[in-house]
Amino acid sequence: MKKLQDNQEASLQYMQSSFHEQLQTIHETRSEINAALDMIEQKTLNKMKNTLTKLQASCKDDADKCIRLQDELKQLREAIEDIRDKCKLELSFIANRICEDKIQKSETFLKKNSLQVKVSMTFQPNNKIVQYLSKLSGLGSFEHSTQTFMAQENPNKVFTVLGKSVHNVSTSSDSKECHIGAICVLPEGKVLVLDDDNKKIKLLDQQYQVLSHCGVTALLRDMCQITPREVAVTVDDLHNTHEVQFITVKNRKLVTGRKLQLPHECRGIAFHQGDLYITSGSALYKYTLSGKLVSKMYEDTSWSCTGKTQSGLIYIC
Repeated sequence: MKKLQDNQEASLQYMQSSFHEQLQTIHETRSEINAALDMIEQKTLNKMKNTLTKLQASCKDDADKCIRLQDELKQLREAIEDIRDKCKLELSFIANRICEDKIQKSETFLKKNSLQVKVSMTFQPNNKIVQYLSKLSGLGSFEHSTQTFMAQENPNKVFTVLGKSVHNVSTSSDSKECHIGAICVLPEGKVLVLDDDNKKIKLLDQQYQVLSHCGVTALLRDMCQITPREVAVTVDDLHNTHEVQFITVKNRKLVTGRKLQLPHECRGIAFHQGDLYITSGSALYKYTLSGKLVSKMYEDTSWSCTGKTQSGLIYIC
C-alpha cells in the first residue's frame, strides 16, 4: 500500500508537470500560427507593393513621354517659326513634315492613354481563412496515456525484434562518425540521442531527421527524462568535469538550462519519484533535483567500474 501510495503521489507530480509542459506547447503552437499569419501578411504586402511599383513605373513612363513629346513639339514649333522668318522654304517644308510626323505620334499616344484617367488598388480578403478558423474547436486535440506497472513481472519474458531501420543523424558540423550512447523518446514522439564522439545532444523528429543539436565540452555519459520536455544528461571527462546538464525542448529547439556540479564522476543517471540516481562507476548516489545529496546507496570498490555483467555479477552503471 505504501508503494502504491508513493506511485500515485509521483503520478500526481508527473501529471501536473505534464500539464504545464503542454501549456507551453499550446503557447508555442499559437506563436507558430501567429508567425505563419505574419508571413502570409508579409507576402500579401509584398505583392501589393510590387503591383504599386509596376503601376507607378508605368505612370511615370507615360508622364516622362508626355514631357518629352511636349519638349520636341515646342522645339519644332520654334524651329519652324525661325525658318519662316528667314524665308527658307526648303527647310520649312522639311520641318513641317517632321512636325506632322511628331504630331501624329503625339495624337496616337493620347488616344492610347486617354481612357486611363485614374488608377486605384483594391484588396479583396480571403474570407475562407476566417471561416476555416471560426469552425475549429481548438488549437489541437488532447490525449492522455496511462501506463500500468505490474507488481511482479515475469523475469523470463522474451522480447522479439519485429524489425529495424537505419537512419543517418549526422550533421554538417560533425567531425567524427556518430556514436549513439543513449536514447530518450519524449511523449510527443520526438527523440533525443547522445552522440558521444561528437559531444552533441541531438533532437530528432518522428522521421528521425535532426531538428536541433547542442554541444558540450566533455564526454557525454547518459541521459534520462525528467519531464515530458526536459532531460538530464551526465557530462564527465574523468578529471575536472563532473556535471549533470539539464536540457529542455522548446519550439523544436534544444535549450540548455542549469547544471549540477558534483564531487564525483557522473556516468549513469535515472529519475524516479522526483529524485536523481547517479552512478560514479563504483557507487550509486541519490540526489534531489536541486543537487542535494540524499545518500550513497551502494558502493563496490572491488571492481574498477561497476555497470557491466561479468563472471555472473551485475554491476551498476
